[in-house]
Parts: sequence; C-alpha cells; structure tokens
Amino acid sequence: MDDTRITYFESAEGESFGTLDCLLPITLYKGMRMTIHRDGIEEFRVHDWWFHHGHTDEQAGPHVILER
Repeated sequence: MDDTRITYFESAEGESFGTLDCLLPITLYKGMRMTIHRDGIEEFRVHDWWFHHGHTDEQAGPHVILER
C-alpha cells in the first residue's frame, strides 16, 4: 500500500483524530472548519497542515493539524 495516499488528522500535541484512506481532495486553509465523526460529531478548525514523503513506518502523507 502506498501510504502517501493516507491523510492523517491529529492535534498539535500528537493526538490522533483518525485517518482517511486517500488524499484529502480539498484545498485546506488555516481556520477552516472541519467535522469528524468518532464517538459523536466533533467540530475542529484547521490549525496547520504539512506533507511528509517517506516510507510506511514514517506515516508518509498529508497531516492535518486540528484544534478544538
């Protein structure tokens, strides 16, 4: 599997909010609202984002940093 096709959602402190098994097909911007369905519906704002090109064990792919 090509991990550069997984999008990671996490907090600045490293808490995982989940993954998406594809590249996020939208343009991200700081302050953008985003909802995630986990144990309930949680609303977040995009704090930052970055892309890591690497190997499977390095969590390669886009990382979206969210804040509550």
